[in-house]
Amino acid sequence: MLGRLLAITAKASWILWEDFRNGRGLEVVARREDDVTRAIDAEMEQYIYTALRSSFEGGVLIAEEGGVYRWGDEKYVFVLDPLDGSLNYSLGIPVFTISLAAGRYKTGGLGDLEYAVLAVPSRGEIYSIGPGHPPSRNGELVRRRERPANVAFVAMGDSVPPSVYSRIASMGLKGRSLGCSSYELLLTGMGAAVGFADLRGKLRMLDVAAALLLGRALGMEYVIFGDDSLEARGISLLAGTREFLDGLSGDRGGG
Repeated sequence: MLGRLLAITAKASWILWEDFRNGRGLEVVARREDDVTRAIDAEMEQYIYTALRSSFEGGVLIAEEGGVYRWGDEKYVFVLDPLDGSLNYSLGIPVFTISLAAGRYKTGGLGDLEYAVLAVPSRGEIYSIGPGHPPSRNGELVRRRERPANVAFVAMGDSVPPSVYSRIASMGLKGRSLGCSSYELLLTGMGAAVGFADLRGKLRMLDVAAALLLGRALGMEYVIFGDDSLEARGISLLAGTREFLDGLSGDRGGG
C-alpha cells in the first residue's frame, strides 16, 4: 500500500511544484467563512482522488475541498490535504505540502491510520511511514536530532491566550510560524523545534494526520484538544517534547 501512496504523492508533488513555478491555479473559485478555495486546491484534490480510486478498489477519502468521497467496498480510509499552506502558495512563498494518510477503515478515528506520506515540493522531499517501514525521506531513514533546536512553532490568533506567548518566551524559546502546520509538525518531530502550538481551535484532522503519524514514530508527543475523529474540525493541538507539553497544557485557546 505504501508504494502506491508514494507513487501518487510523488507525481502530485511534481505537478504542484510545476504549477507553483508557473504561477498557475491562483484564482479563487469558492469562499466559506474565513477560508477560500483556489483552483489549485480543487485541481490537486481531484487529481489525487482520481489516482486513489484507480489504485484501490474501495475506499473513503476525507478531503479538504470535497468533503467525503466513497467508492467500492470502502475497505480503506484516506485523509488528504492536497495543499497545506495554500496562502503561502498564492503569495509566492514556497512553503507548502501535500499530506496523505491511510489505513483500514474501522472506527473513523485517528487510530485507523497506519500509513503516511508528506511531500515538500520545494525541497523535492517525500517523507513516509507504514507498518514495517520506519520514517523515511526519499527512501532514506530519518532520525530525530538528539537535542531539539531552541525553537517553537506557534500559531497566532485572537483566541489564543496571551499567556501562551509569555510561557514560550519564559522557556527561552524562539517563536516561529511557517504558515504550514503539517511541515511545522514534521520539523518538530525531527527535532528542528522543541514544540508546536496551535490553540486557535481552527485545525482539521486532515491538516495534521500524516505529520502526527510521522512525528509520533520519531518520538514526538502530542495532545489533541477536541474531537479526534478523521473528520474533525476546530481542534487545537500541542506537540513536541514532554517538557514543552507540560509547560503549555494549561493554556488552552479556541479548542
